[in-house]
Amino acid sequence: MKRLFLTFVSCLAMATCLSLVSCGKDEPTVIDLSGGTETPDEPENPDEPDDSSGQREYGGTLPVLHTDGRWLCDESGEHVNLHGFWQTYTPWFNGGAWGENNWGGKDYEACVAYNKRIIDDIVASGIKVDFMRMHLDPYWFISDGRGDAAVSKYFSTSLMKDYFEKVYLPIIKHCNSKGLYVVLRPYPCGEEKTDNLKYGDGFFKLLEEMWTYFSLHTYIRNNSDVMFELMNEPVGIDASQDGGDRAKAVSRYMQHFIDLIRNKCQNIIWVPGLTWQQEYNSFVSYPLKGSNLGFAVHCYPGWYGSDAESSTGENGGNMGQGVGGGYEAFQAGWNKSLSAAAELHPIMITEMDWASATYNKTWGKSFTGMAGGAGFGANFKYIMDKCGNVSYMTFTAPNDLALFPTESAKSYTNYWNDPEACPWQIYHWFEEYAQGRVQPESADYIQIGCQTAELNMVKGKQFTLIVNAVRNKVVFPLQSGVEFSSSDPSVARVDGDKLIAEANGVTTITASALGCTTTLKVVVSPKAVVEATFPFEKGKFNTDIWEKGSMNVDDMTFTTGQYGFAGWQYSPAADISGHKYIVVKLGNKTDFTGQPSFRLFDNGYWDGAAEYSITSSDEVKIEISTIKRADGSGFDTGHVTIIGFWTLGSKTVQLEDIHFED
Repeated sequence: MKRLFLTFVSCLAMATCLSLVSCGKDEPTVIDLSGGTETPDEPENPDEPDDSSGQREYGGTLPVLHTDGRWLCDESGEHVNLHGFWQTYTPWFNGGAWGENNWGGKDYEACVAYNKRIIDDIVASGIKVDFMRMHLDPYWFISDGRGDAAVSKYFSTSLMKDYFEKVYLPIIKHCNSKGLYVVLRPYPCGEEKTDNLKYGDGFFKLLEEMWTYFSLHTYIRNNSDVMFELMNEPVGIDASQDGGDRAKAVSRYMQHFIDLIRNKCQNIIWVPGLTWQQEYNSFVSYPLKGSNLGFAVHCYPGWYGSDAESSTGENGGNMGQGVGGGYEAFQAGWNKSLSAAAELHPIMITEMDWASATYNKTWGKSFTGMAGGAGFGANFKYIMDKCGNVSYMTFTAPNDLALFPTESAKSYTNYWNDPEACPWQIYHWFEEYAQGRVQPESADYIQIGCQTAELNMVKGKQFTLIVNAVRNKVVFPLQSGVEFSSSDPSVARVDGDKLIAEANGVTTITASALGCTTTLKVVVSPKAVVEATFPFEKGKFNTDIWEKGSMNVDDMTFTTGQYGFAGWQYSPAADISGHKYIVVKLGNKTDFTGQPSFRLFDNGYWDGAAEYSITSSDEVKIEISTIKRADGSGFDTGHVTIIGFWTLGSKTVQLEDIHFED
């Protein structure tokens, strides 16, 4: 995979400034966006080209990029992935670095000077970035004092034209002169919100106004240095005009703007999906038409089943909250939402970060971890590199990114040098990408992602072996160059990156890469699934599924709240259909007056469960093929979402054993 990284020390000076458009009034002209669904008249634009064809030579200062199927490519056809950062231009989001943190007093000269300086500092910091996502803020395009509410109502054509020339265009040109492509992203829509996109409404017509203007702008039009992200984080859509077909509705909505832009220019367009830019199967069912298209995706901890310290509050209901899910859950969630779409067009992840909540620096709350095991960061890199056609950026605040050299060099652990937070990893990952590599050429040591004292498996099951190379506390999941061996293949053998349990016993897996070796003890036994499927650990065994409980890991005891439930949640759902029995045994510390009941769910918590009362410390053996819900209805043993224990509450339960038998 070729990494496109360019540094330009200078650019041609512009002989004249682009003309500014002014309404000549004290109050801004406010356009009426209330009616009709047709494309608006093209705005008056002194920069519109004179040719009648609507096209001009496609190019730019930087190497011309285009899309070819699932790939972003350069002029020679080589595959390219970009890596970048972002900026936004309100005083509030700039930390009051210029002006006051309010919506009055548009000091555009101070804004431009400050943000140019931040760009210069980021480039000077040594981080190898080659694109910037530029947020078009409501602050500049709506009436003073309006906040970001009712954007379409207060949106002003004259302010948009005026401040685009004064604020955005100088920074776009500055980025291009530094070797940075720019991705233009319209702002969230204000009072309409994007939780219910509607074809032809106020926000729809606002986008028409903006994209018509930008796609005709002399500097932007057919300039591959500047790309378009159609909108930010649409959540839902009104599908009433499409017979309730949500997938058809979102594809038709996005296609309208693709066509509007394509009638005027050929700039690369990054198309968002619904559910805060997580949902893309709509475009598989109803493919988008046109050239130079890609998908703009967001990816935070807890999304797509990935590990999260806490939810961002935006992970979609069908995406899964994967706390404790590790690599397998993250990969499954990514496959569900994006694998098919990634075969159609390239992907650009335009928001992503992670760090502990204690730093109060990131939207995503998680840790780096190891690919193939727990954590978000390393698994993210492994999945993106494996997918192959993914560009991505860090949502680290630009001013924080600029501080990396000085802050990361400090002797104490902080946000910039903590290997479990994104800045340290991202800085060094981007360095490797700039050399055309997804992994390093040397390592301090290597580690299998799941590595613990031993890996417990049950016969017939598989596990993905992913090896991480660690150099200077930077985790590089390896995509190639790893050799595996098993001391006893009859117990567990390696096939590619899959470890397959063949028979009960013990074996040692050896992995070799980059001149380093590591080993992993593997135990295959009927009871091994206690660790694999039913880990009794904080963060994995949830005492608060219903009502608040408590647990003691040392003696494997727990309590539930009143009429409460504790146990394990599975995202994606677990398949237990391949086993014959599930065996449960409670220990002698159990207070059976709490009336513990063992329960399994194949849907949500309130959708009914299979229930088995446990009245003593005798072993309870359940034949899996006979499992039914308490009401006698069928149970899907191939889609188990929750397993655990209900009690009256506040009575001790001791878990002695739980395992499958075949």
